[in-house]
Order: sequence, then structure tokens, then C-alpha cells
Amino acid sequence: MYNMEEFYKKFYSILPVSERKHSLLHRFDILFLMSMLIFTTLLAAVTMVIFFNLREFSYHSVQDSLRFYDNRLYVELSQNIMFLIDNCSSDPDIIRLRTTMDSNEEVGCMARIQNRLSTQITPHSVIRGFYLYYPDKEVFLPVYNTANTGTDSGYPFPSFIRKLLQNHLENGGSIAGLPQNWFFLEDQNCLIRVFRVGGIYGGAWIDLNNLPGFEEFFGNDALLLITDNSGKVLFAGNTLAEDGYNKDYSKDLKIPVEKSLSGPVSANIPGIGRKIIISFRQSFSDYCFTVLLPQKQFLQAFRSLYFLLILLILWAVIFFISYSRMGRMIIEIPIKSLMAVSRNIRAGNLDTRIIPSNNYDETIQITDAFNKLISEIGDLRISVYEEQLQAREFELKSLKNQVAPHFLINCLNTVFMSAQDQSKLEVTNQIISTLSSHLRYTLSDRDIVPLSEELEYLENYILLTQYRFPETLQYEKEADPDLLDAEVFPMILLTLTENSIKTGLIMGEPFLIRIRATKKIENGVTFVCLEHTDSGSGLSEEKLEKYNHILEHPEVTEKGTGVGLYNTAMRLRLLLGSEAKLTFANAEGMGLCVTICFPYKKY
Repeated sequence: MYNMEEFYKKFYSILPVSERKHSLLHRFDILFLMSMLIFTTLLAAVTMVIFFNLREFSYHSVQDSLRFYDNRLYVELSQNIMFLIDNCSSDPDIIRLRTTMDSNEEVGCMARIQNRLSTQITPHSVIRGFYLYYPDKEVFLPVYNTANTGTDSGYPFPSFIRKLLQNHLENGGSIAGLPQNWFFLEDQNCLIRVFRVGGIYGGAWIDLNNLPGFEEFFGNDALLLITDNSGKVLFAGNTLAEDGYNKDYSKDLKIPVEKSLSGPVSANIPGIGRKIIISFRQSFSDYCFTVLLPQKQFLQAFRSLYFLLILLILWAVIFFISYSRMGRMIIEIPIKSLMAVSRNIRAGNLDTRIIPSNNYDETIQITDAFNKLISEIGDLRISVYEEQLQAREFELKSLKNQVAPHFLINCLNTVFMSAQDQSKLEVTNQIISTLSSHLRYTLSDRDIVPLSEELEYLENYILLTQYRFPETLQYEKEADPDLLDAEVFPMILLTLTENSIKTGLIMGEPFLIRIRATKKIENGVTFVCLEHTDSGSGLSEEKLEKYNHILEHPEVTEKGTGVGLYNTAMRLRLLLGSEAKLTFANAEGMGLCVTICFPYKKY
């Protein structure tokens, strides 16, 4: 007998290479795409490296500019503060003003002090003005230059500083309670410096609105801010508002200053877009200079690189299209024809043939040989299929013949036992009548019967068994009326019932057989599910595992208890193939439950 798997294996071994998983065309496409992917990845990696290097370069360039600016401010501020400290220690008018009680002398001292200190403050000075405060005499002496923005320049800083110092001293504060560096006064947009020499408080202030050099960082859409270490914006002038930020930046805006002190940080700021943030800690205060640069400035350096990347991608696309249109015209079209025919053959259609896609000699020879091979395989499949049908028919008859004698012996034994008692003559006649109709059904040549006849056949068997074991066997049936015309093979339920009675029924003890026929729909297909449950003790887990794979364990029939179940499983496989399911389980509160599911087919 020929094996279908063998000639299919032989057939697939001569299929075109393009039909296999290791297709040459498929492999070439994958290698080409992988090469392009690797090239694009490397190009992207190089682009990212250049991008980050440019970011670092720009970061250090901006930081160098901020360092230079900070150093310039630090030097000038330090010189001015040291100048004022020296004067507080050595200037006779400053010292005399503290001790004199003569009002005229006080006025003269104050005039000379203002005249002398004002020479240090020029229109280009960072410091907006000096101040001296004598708490013993409540004298506050501001010194500022009015040449920058008019006669009112410097106000209201001096009066605010005086009030600040007065409140501080009234609350018991000392000089140690004031910041030792320059500190920010939020309401006045200024930086204040305070020191004490003897009983004299002195210091200076910086007007941030007129800070020299601050506007130099506003070119190219860059913004310069003064922030604290937590990221709060202390001063931004009008730059944020001009750039589109319409909220109170001192309350609503937080800048990642800590991160931007060590490297550039990209952040999206509401209202003004994505910016590159660079910060530098001031050497003369506890604050930071923070620069916001537009990210688009960095992207301008990549225009040529992007252009090159686009050209390379276009070249790859043009090359791939040219390869597909030219190279594949010779190879792919014949291979696709072979692949289409191969799919039809796998689907069982051996009537398909290949039509040559061109007039090349090689193509014609391959297609003729392939078509001839298909014809030979079709003839071989027909002969093998006929042999398999004959073998299956013989095996089904053999299984059926195993069931019928086994049942007949049990029934004849029941008749014999009943005939021994003349008072049970009527019962004996009923048994013989039931057995007669039962054997007529059993010995018929039909391979398929409706489910209604099979249930009637099972009820006859139950009745015969009840005669044999009176007041012991009980029977329950529940069947969906729509399934009574379903096709089943004869004695599909008898072998299950017979096995249950043989292994579970004990004389004098009630024993229940329950049959259920239900309908189940899966993926649009209607299935008939027959459940056979008894009230016995069920099976162990080990036996359940074997019975659920009973065709793989023919040893279950060695002791004679599993022959009927094995025959039922074999008949299901031969008649219905893999579509039929036979499962064994222990039902809760009952014994063994055997479930048979197969597609519904009307008788």
C-alpha cells in the first residue's frame, strides 16, 4: 500500500526553490533591506553623534561667554564693594558723620561723602549706587549717578533698602542674619549687597533693568534669565513676554537649572516652544545665569547632512525599483507561476497546470516536466485513495463484528436466566421481543444512522439490562430535538453504556446512566455533543490521562475492560478524522463522564 505522506514528500522535494522558505529572491530582498537598514542606522548614529557634539560645543561656547560676563561683573562689583569698605574705614567724613551732633556739620559731611563716592559710579558702571546707613542716628545716605536715565534714576531702591534695614534691625536682626553675597529683591528687580563696618551699614545695589551687557545675549532669539538653584525665574526683563510667554514667570515657570549646569537640556516651555537650556552659577551671588536658545539653531547645522541622507535614500529606492522591474522580469514571473501551482497542489487540486510565461527554452522545459509530474502524482493519488477506502471499510466491519457478538452473549445470558422461572414467561417474551428488534438494528449493514434510532437502540439495551438487574439500573435522557436527525455511527453510545455497567454496576445498589445530547456552535460550525455519565467511582488521574489519548495507549485493552472504548475511539477517527473529539473526565457528584463532539450533519 502506498503512503500518501511519502509521495507528497517526494513531490515537495522537487518544488521550485522559490516555494521553499529559503527562497533566493526572498533572501536577496532581505539582505538588501538589511544592508539599507544598517546603512541608515549607521548614518543616523553618525548624525546623532555630530548632533550631540555640536550641542556640547554650543553649550561650552555659551558657558564660556557666561563665564566671561560673570567674571567681568564679579571683578567690577568686588572692586566697588572694596572701595566702599575702605572708605567706611578711612574716610574722615564717613567716620565723623556717625559721631557729630552738629546738624550743619552733618550736612557738610553728607555732601562731601556723596560727591566723593559718586565719582566711582559712571554711566557704564554695573553698580547703580552706594548707600550708607547709620542706625544710631537714623541717617540713610544714598549715592547714585543720574546720568543714565534721568534725575529719578536709582529710586525707589534707596528708600526700599532703608526700610529693609530698619525692619531687619527692629526685629532684633544682626548683620549675620543678612546674606553675605548679593541677593535679589523680587519687587524691585534689583540685587542688593549689605556689609557692616563698625556701627555703619553700607552696601550697593544693581538695577537689573539697566544691567550693562545683559542685552548682548538677546541676539539670535536667545533669552538670558536670572534664576535660583531650584529653577525659579527671578528676572527676565521683557524677553519672555516678547517671545510669547504671557504668564507670571516668577510663579508659573520652572527651569531645570540643576541639569543645565552640567549639560544642555532640551525642554518645551509653554508659549515659547522648545528651547535648549544652559545655566552658569554666578560667582558673586547664589543665583544662576540661564540662557534659552532656540533648538532650530542647532538643526541648521544638519541641513547638508539631511540633504545627503535624503539623496542616499532616494538612490536606494531607485535602485530597488530598477532591480524589481528589470531583474525580476526574467526570474520572478516564472517562479510566481510555479508558486501558484504549488499552492493549488497543496490544496489538493491536481488539475492545475503551468502556462509558460515566456518563450525561453529553459522555461518551456521546466513547465513541461512539472506538468507531467503533476499528472503522474494525480494518477498515483487516485490509486492510493481507493486502497485506503477499501482498508477503512474492512476495518470498520471488523470493529462492528467485535461489538455485536459481545452484546449478543450478554443478552442471551439474560434470556436464559429469565427462562428458568416459568412465572416470568411474559417477561421472557418481552426480553426476546426487545432482543429481536435490537439484533435487527445491530446486524443491519448501515454505517450511519440517525441519533433518534441510536437512542432507541440504547433504550432497548437499558431495558434488557434492567430485566437482568431489577431495581438496580436507572436511566435518564435529555436530547435536543434539533439533533435527533443528526448522523451517528451505530452503537456509538452502547459501548459506553456497556463499559459503565461492566465496571461500575453492583447488584442491589442503584446505578444511574445519564445521556445528554446538546448543540454547540464554534466559528459558525454546529457540533453535536453526546455526554455519557454514570454514577460509578470514575477513573484515577493516571487512567484519565491514558484514556484521553487512548489511541496512543492500546495497552488499555489488555485486561478486556477498555476494548469497547478503544473501538469507539478508532471508529471516530476512521469515520470523522480530527474533527471528532473524545474526552474522559470525572463528573462532580457522579462517576465517569465521556463526551463525544463531532460536526452536525443531517441524516
